Amino acid sequence: MRPAVCVVVPVYRAEHTIDRCVASILAQRVPGGVSCVLVDDGSPDRSGAMCDAWAARDPRVQVVHKADGGVSSARNAGMEKADAEYIVFLDADDALRTGALEAALEAQRERPGDFVLWRYSTDLLDDAPADPETAVYPPSALARLHLDCLIAMPWNKLYRADWAKRLKFDETYTLGEDLQFVLDYIALLQQKAPGWQFAVVRAPLTWYNCDMTGTSLSTRYHSDYCEIWPRHFAKLNAACAALAAPAGDLLPLHRAQLAVMAEGIADILRRDPASAGQRRDKASAALRGPWLRELLRTMRAEKNYSPYYLPVWWKNLHWLYTTAEARRTGSPLYGRLDWLGYYLFLGRRRRE
Repeated sequence: MRPAVCVVVPVYRAEHTIDRCVASILAQRVPGGVSCVLVDDGSPDRSGAMCDAWAARDPRVQVVHKADGGVSSARNAGMEKADAEYIVFLDADDALRTGALEAALEAQRERPGDFVLWRYSTDLLDDAPADPETAVYPPSALARLHLDCLIAMPWNKLYRADWAKRLKFDETYTLGEDLQFVLDYIALLQQKAPGWQFAVVRAPLTWYNCDMTGTSLSTRYHSDYCEIWPRHFAKLNAACAALAAPAGDLLPLHRAQLAVMAEGIADILRRDPASAGQRRDKASAALRGPWLRELLRTMRAEKNYSPYYLPVWWKNLHWLYTTAEARRTGSPLYGRLDWLGYYLFLGRRRRE
């Protein structure tokens, strides 16, 4: 009989955290049991050997060794090996809270047709017993839940294995590929589970290692950042339209997307390794991108205000960089620039 849940863990340079991660998985007590697939993605440290040691002492653990292909490749390999009713993803530097899988499965049993998500904590000491109490949202709440940082990652969700295995993480992306996978799964739910809703477990079930030291993927500079995110956002916006997200949720979503793009353009000027002139050319080209110009037209029709709107609309790199840098450093200048832009619209725009 296959276990209730298989946890898939991509492993790369994780020798300092993998023991904690695996121990948190195997400590879960759920009806039907739990298994774990550790995917050693060509890790150059001791991670692969540590994974093998876990498999040698616990039959619930399987190990896949493969050449370094990136996190999406590792997750795809782990999904292929997963043999359970449900799949949960977990990163090797993260951990599951005590009772996490039991709470997720209980929420799923109570709402069998729904998509179970949960919150997460950055406090490793927050390990009180998990509570399966859920808040229920219609599919049209996609934009709101994305803004609440519950959609874009794959590791705070319970996936039906038979459905998830029909999908793949896109290995061509180096950033944001998780959002693509989640949106594909939601599209599959639309086909397979009429009447489904989001069931969000109120308790944080995953401990997320929010590494801001520059070693995590999310804090590294990506030279193709401003090419990748328009594709992701276009797919997200299409999903929101298909699910009839209300206009009130789309206003802050579009503001957030503009901020991501504007701050990505500022990051080109700040961190791109090219010469100063080449950085400016690259940033200017990103300002002229067709998706970004269409977003500005949408925000204009919505009368939707952002402090980045005018710098981007006017393609003013200096104003954009100054605004982004003031926000990044917490300078009071950001507030003054925000009010300056709003004043120029004579208060005719909607703001946060």
